[in-house]
Amino acid sequence: MKIKQPFLPTMEESANDKDKTKDNPAPPAGGTPGTLEHRAHPHAQNPPTRAQWQRLYRAANAFYELAPWKWVDDDRIFGVQCPETGKIHYCCVLGAMKEVFALIAYEGTEGLEGYLKVLSGEVTIGPMISEYQLCLEASFNDRSYLAPRDLAVIRELGLKYRGRKAWPLFRHHMPGFFPWHLSAVQAGTLATCLEQAIDVLPRYAGNRQLLTEPDTERHFVRVLEASSDGEAKWLDKMLAPAPLKQKTPEDIPINEIGIARLRRSPKKKSGDWEIGYAYAPTCIQEHRDERPYMARMLALVDVQSGFMLSLELEAPEVHLKEFRETLLSCLEEASQWPRSFLVSHENAAVLAAPIAEALGITLKQVDELPIFSMIYEDLAKSMRG
Repeated sequence: MKIKQPFLPTMEESANDKDKTKDNPAPPAGGTPGTLEHRAHPHAQNPPTRAQWQRLYRAANAFYELAPWKWVDDDRIFGVQCPETGKIHYCCVLGAMKEVFALIAYEGTEGLEGYLKVLSGEVTIGPMISEYQLCLEASFNDRSYLAPRDLAVIRELGLKYRGRKAWPLFRHHMPGFFPWHLSAVQAGTLATCLEQAIDVLPRYAGNRQLLTEPDTERHFVRVLEASSDGEAKWLDKMLAPAPLKQKTPEDIPINEIGIARLRRSPKKKSGDWEIGYAYAPTCIQEHRDERPYMARMLALVDVQSGFMLSLELEAPEVHLKEFRETLLSCLEEASQWPRSFLVSHENAAVLAAPIAEALGITLKQVDELPIFSMIYEDLAKSMRG
């Protein structure tokens, strides 16, 4: 079995660096160039100002006091066309099961589609769930869930919180990346969504027809428009989501020489190989306080024997090319080839397709890869310690 991974610091290494910041003064809420916060976050995009933090916490506190999860189910959504970006964020409330209390704002049609896939069961909780999460989160947690940076902002603003599931936590979720702290624009967008939720949700309590199910063609959306008197006012509209821009598979080079070499020495075919593709169950952080990303992971498994032929981790920008080379190497070293490649992800199909076609190996799209799933779960457990 071959195991390869990029030479990059992991989150565990970064955690040691984070501990060192405890001896430093708390960063101010909304740093400016030359301040400690600005130097500590050289890769951040304009952190929120003090005024933006105050607005966001004020809206979150009001939302928490409203406690809309007492009458709103998780599958009711409404849209907010945010002035900060012009994009519609589709909002849902979590808390009916009393496990998580939050407002989640899914970004545009892409975020909405990801939410629908998870809600419908098309995508299950597992290795690739974060691929479908494009959203802003305002949740209420125990104090232990907050990072030092979150607590520093709360202290700077002079706010007080007590009790379980009462401390506001704000994060941005993006496919392939670790949930991260908000930029100034994101803070403004999330504050707008919370403010509009406080307007919309009490009305829904008295009119259960106000909000639609997530998979309907049009949704209730709050839109800020100029009125006849010249003042901007929030209006209720029923709008269809914008068309989703279809992503085309990445164009990755084909090693024609390597494929030709394999074709000159064909081998007996027997059984199947699983080609498991996922985000690795750990994060990589290249610079202190830069947003960590999830390395891509490829596992090749002989189904009949259960033997793992290769396990490889790569950075996002090079992973598909490297994974295709890994597949070629394993075929070259194997005593026999599989009759079929089993794949459950589009990227695995893309990297395997030209090789399968050239060598006469069947490429099968399946819903689940049982052996790879077990390997992934074991790997995740070992990385969590």
